[in-house]
Amino acid sequence: MQNKRLLPGGALLVILAGCVSETSYVGSGPQPRDAVFTSSDAAVTRMNLGLEYLRRGDMEQAKFNLDKALSQDRRNPDIHLARAWFYQSVSEFGNAENSYRELLKLSPNHGDGLNNYGVFLCARERFDEADVMFRKAVVVPGYVQVADTYENAALCAEKAGQQEKALGYYQRALEYNPAKPRSLLGAAEILVMQGDSMAARPYINRYQAGHQASPQSLWLTVRTAEDLGMIAQAQQAGTDLVRLFPGSEQAKRFLANDY
Repeated sequence: MQNKRLLPGGALLVILAGCVSETSYVGSGPQPRDAVFTSSDAAVTRMNLGLEYLRRGDMEQAKFNLDKALSQDRRNPDIHLARAWFYQSVSEFGNAENSYRELLKLSPNHGDGLNNYGVFLCARERFDEADVMFRKAVVVPGYVQVADTYENAALCAEKAGQQEKALGYYQRALEYNPAKPRSLLGAAEILVMQGDSMAARPYINRYQAGHQASPQSLWLTVRTAEDLGMIAQAQQAGTDLVRLFPGSEQAKRFLANDY
């Protein structure tokens, strides 16, 4: 099974493909010419600046600006979310948790805060607490990252060794986003591990219809086709696996007949 990473929520727009991340915030929008520049506006500006420094890897300036943002508006939950992400980035996990707790005191139904706190807790192997956060996030009115959070819940359940629970969460993620690639392959992989290649095939087919081949998708094709007696398809997928991803673990297993 591949090492899988959980995904922080929408306020922190983080893309964790291959450990690459991009973080951005949106401020309060254009101001009329005669608008009064309040401390809250200044705090959002500082927060944005701090996160830009964080994206660049300048941790000292990131902390300075995020601390300044907090001093200007201690009741903005997004500032606490930004600080939590900063503290995670510098491995100050106690401070990160304090920031999440303060955020949720201010805004108990902050969907991104609940999701990101769940990701944080799962990384600390506090699986039951993480699951509570994910389940709270998905029922927040107006929260739009429901598919991502269900997928996070699935990844965390897998990490905890709860395969059936993970499968259910992948299926819920796909109800909100039917083409979600990681959930399609995650569900298929669990079903293959359970010995149900027939049930896994529709997920693989849906992945193939909308996404580029990956080592995982081709490997699952090999395994399910082999199980179902589709020998020519298994061999073709294996050939593609070795040709396209010769250094992958899956290609090595195919060549060693380890399946």
